[in-house]
Amino acid sequence: MPTSIQSAPARCEFRGGIENYCSAASSVLSTHGLFVVCENWLNNDRVYDGAKKAGLHIRTVFPIKGAVRKKTNLFAIYVMEHQNEQDTKSNTKVLEPISVRKDDGKWTKEYANIMASMSIPE
Repeated sequence: MPTSIQSAPARCEFRGGIENYCSAASSVLSTHGLFVVCENWLNNDRVYDGAKKAGLHIRTVFPIKGAVRKKTNLFAIYVMEHQNEQDTKSNTKVLEPISVRKDDGKWTKEYANIMASMSIPE
């Protein structure tokens, strides 16, 4: 359980499940708007189900691994939009996973670049 009261809601489903987040986003999303959300990789199927039920299409998935040596993803960032007739799971772009840390515990180049783009130094 996160210890920070301020960041806990961003790390856990304290305000409903991913299905509720998709539904809420769909109800306020503009025609060409995007909904971006992070979710635990163990809930990947729930993200697809929640998006579909809410009338959203998952455009892109950015899987994230905690470390290079890890075999499975830790979480993913999902980019969604309102569905149209052509949208299917097969036209979702799932990118290669980005690893946060190298074997020596330092950030990978890809992750360091992401952090630098947000003005967070190494």
